[in-house]
Amino acid sequence: MKDLKFEVTTGEPKPEDFKELSTGLLSHHASQGDPRTWQKYCIFLKDTNGKAHAGIIVTFLWNCIHIDSLWVDESLRGQDFGSKLMKIAEDEAVKRSCTIAYTDTFTWQAPEFYEKLGYTLYGKLDGFPEGSFLSYYSKKIK
Repeated sequence: MKDLKFEVTTGEPKPEDFKELSTGLLSHHASQGDPRTWQKYCIFLKDTNGKAHAGIIVTFLWNCIHIDSLWVDESLRGQDFGSKLMKIAEDEAVKRSCTIAYTDTFTWQAPEFYEKLGYTLYGKLDGFPEGSFLSYYSKKIK
């Protein structure tokens, strides 16, 4: 190994580089006795023309569901579409034996929304972005 030469690369990862990194991490987790299982999952609200007006993307990871992204078009906000998407995602998580849901949100996004759905604040990253903060939320699900 000491004769190995390295090249440093930077920028947006190539799909094969991302796969190599993921494979290495998954292999390490498995060697520690906790094989990592994960799957991306999405739910979209689309009109009859196929245009998305709301959607949620989550990752199922071990016994958890991580809410990666949730978006509702401004014209539909305040009509419970976000709550309905969350319910569908959480129900799917329960089917997959998840017991914990977690996410993060910025000050100017949706902290009150997650609190209304029973999520509890467990951490904050102040000054991200400057003048704001990122909040971390979790919830036990059945």
